[in-house]
Amino acid sequence: MLNRNKISLAVAAVALTALASQQAVAHTRLTVSSTQESSAAHGTTTTAVNIPHGCGDNAVIGNVFFLPDTNSAIVQTSTDNFDAFETPEGDNALDYIVNQPFIRLIKSRDVFEMQEFITDPLGNPLGFWAGQGELPAHNWVAQLPINITAVAIQPDSCASKVVFIPAIANICKLTSLAEINGQDPDNPNVDFWTAPDVGTPYDAPAWNYPATYTVERDLENNPLPESCGDGFAVRIVPSAAQLNRDMPVTINGQQVWPLP
Repeated sequence: MLNRNKISLAVAAVALTALASQQAVAHTRLTVSSTQESSAAHGTTTTAVNIPHGCGDNAVIGNVFFLPDTNSAIVQTSTDNFDAFETPEGDNALDYIVNQPFIRLIKSRDVFEMQEFITDPLGNPLGFWAGQGELPAHNWVAQLPINITAVAIQPDSCASKVVFIPAIANICKLTSLAEINGQDPDNPNVDFWTAPDVGTPYDAPAWNYPATYTVERDLENNPLPESCGDGFAVRIVPSAAQLNRDMPVTINGQQVWPLP
């Protein structure tokens, strides 16, 4: 005869595992979040922005996504098992990567009718915003497909991998800047999946919020210099200047989010 206590414990363990699994996929993430480095001259990664829910009980009516602009990005490094990052003074993203990754939009109107590129000052596509559609708050998932161009890691650097932190916002209501406080994890107006502590209203509350896109060094074709040992991880984060520049959504010259 089976021990009822053991059965109860087993059922509880299964339930907790299921709950943990649901929580693990509840964040907005990229469907393909890592790739091996490749020549800057060719190659892309096909992925998508995966939106798993609305803002509380409010549907998602728009999305903003962009990669860090390497001209102004915050650069952080980690040698502590890739867990603890610091910000070296004077480091530039191009000290570690040969080229900036750009995006290509994959044509789709499955969720939103409108999509427009977000570009750097030279017109290169770093991201996009999407709107005129709706993802219901519960039991639906949206995927916004994109390509990310190949990235090559600087051969002379000690970077064993480079982790890009995209900035993502799921917009559920058109509100003013004062009403979109990213530090509120239960904000019914918007969900921010951005880096924390950057210094903008668009910052997420903690480091478990932002998505990642990781480029792994090709150690066979681009080995680490002998002086690097095992190397270290590099994290590239959008700056406050970029967040303030690229988060607002403008249509026909008029800012529609946040409301002016």
